[in-house]
Amino acid sequence: MTPDGFTFPDDEEKLVITFDEGVPVAIDGETVTLLEAFQQLNRRVGAFGLTGREIYEGPGALALVTAHEELRKVSIGRVSGEVRLVLHRGNAVVNSARDERALYDFTTGATFDRSVA
Repeated sequence: MTPDGFTFPDDEEKLVITFDEGVPVAIDGETVTLLEAFQQLNRRVGAFGLTGREIYEGPGALALVTAHEELRKVSIGRVSGEVRLVLHRGNAVVNSARDERALYDFTTGATFDRSVA
């Protein structure tokens, strides 16, 4: 699954994983089953050298756990939203996470009435 470090792509790849109630349901806007998500992510993420520290390889699972943990930071309850990952030379870095039911709403801005302070 994972090539040696000399054959990793020089370019980065970006992907978007969509979760619904904690389950990955789409990758880059394409609806996938859970099995298809693992298969596609193993292939795509594995090409960039992301592996675990154990004796087995599961780059797709590592990418899903990374994305899911980041989405949990902004969500209430079971996560439903999108996480954007950037893959590059052994790393899967979260670029952004979005959930419609997020803990913070950036559109409300500063709503504290400063005159009462």
